[in-house]
Amino acid sequence: MIDAVRVRPARKVDVPILASMNEELIRAEGGPAHLSRGQLNARMGAFLDHGYEAYLVESGDDLIGYVLFRRDVDHVFVRQFYVAPGQRRAGVGRRVFAWMTDKVWPGERVVLQVRTGREPIVQFWESLGFEQSFTALEWSPEHDEGQVR
Repeated sequence: MIDAVRVRPARKVDVPILASMNEELIRAEGGPAHLSRGQLNARMGAFLDHGYEAYLVESGDDLIGYVLFRRDVDHVFVRQFYVAPGQRRAGVGRRVFAWMTDKVWPGERVVLQVRTGREPIVQFWESLGFEQSFTALEWSPEHDEGQVR
């Protein structure tokens, strides 16, 4: 059982912690692991400098997760939502999301993206009332095998 979960705004000094957890999130989601720790630090700092906000999740003395988001014109876009592996399936994500919607995003529409093939993550978000509303497609030069030419 975990201690009470607390959520607090992240500060610029928290960037290395956020970047470290982001590295774990990328690994857990099966995302591209092409960024070094330094690049992840720089990217997280740039997010916070350019309109994103982050909140850290604590249990006892431990940092166990974070939420990175930005406020758009008609919704909140959650870019990253991370709970440490040892804390998953214990209601932490559900409690953090409830806290964020109550205290930080009251009455706001929330939009997020889930990487293809991550059905348990889709099921988690659907259990909170999310519905699939669009499909995002991605192209990058390293995937171009002559299709565009």
